[in-house]
Amino acid sequence: MAVPTQGSITESSKTQGVAVVLTGMIILLGIVSSLGGLFIPGLYRDTPYLVAQAKGQDLVTLLIAVPALAVTLFYVRRGSARANLAWIGLLGYMLYTYTTYAFGSAFNEFFLIYVALFSLSIFTLVAAVGGIDPAAWQKRFDAATPRRAVAAFLILSGFVLSALWLPDIIRFLMTGKLPASLVLAGIPTNFVYVMDLGLVVPLAFLSGISLWRRLPWGFILAGVMLTKLATMGLALLSMVWLMSRGGQPLEIGPAVFAAVVTVGSLGLGAWFFRHCHG
Repeated sequence: MAVPTQGSITESSKTQGVAVVLTGMIILLGIVSSLGGLFIPGLYRDTPYLVAQAKGQDLVTLLIAVPALAVTLFYVRRGSARANLAWIGLLGYMLYTYTTYAFGSAFNEFFLIYVALFSLSIFTLVAAVGGIDPAAWQKRFDAATPRRAVAAFLILSGFVLSALWLPDIIRFLMTGKLPASLVLAGIPTNFVYVMDLGLVVPLAFLSGISLWRRLPWGFILAGVMLTKLATMGLALLSMVWLMSRGGQPLEIGPAVFAAVVTVGSLGLGAWFFRHCHG
């Protein structure tokens, strides 16, 4: 195992060793879960509206998230600062995805796999961020880091994501009319509302404001959130594509948000990571 360098996200070699092993388990189970979702007929017992979304998520998990997780893990073992940030962001993607599957999907034969991935993602994230030295991490970024541009993008993403879901919720409070997505999905509540409004939006605001103010944690959270938003956007685009192929109704707002957040997070992410050294 590579000796952790000063300012590494995982200062303790033992902590990093645990996170590396757990990540390997996540990669294997992620492959099994996504392959099963894509190729086992009848595995998903949800409505066609939700099945198209789940398969879109599986496609991104199998072709993008899992290979990226394996690549970043390789470079994490070699002490790469950039890989550490991307690694944690990808772990965030896996946690988001399989929390949604474990709590939001109709009970099926892969339920225990979803629970395992949900649990592994939590404990791996805890191990991966153990021993963080924010002040040392801040020094890895040079003076040309596009701090304000990234911060503004993250804050704007939080506002736009809020604007996607809050109108449906407010409309229900005023009229009692259920959001169309709940009716089409045939579910009692929308778990995505919880994940986005309860986790993604606050983290987008927190990372953007912290980075704008030059707080040490802001640099770490910004790299993580740019990775998370990129994978989130790609997953949404994949869902839109499969839903359109399956004749499912599409909402323009989420589709536009997916395109903008994907392009923005990938472009700004490349710019931001270029100024992270070590």
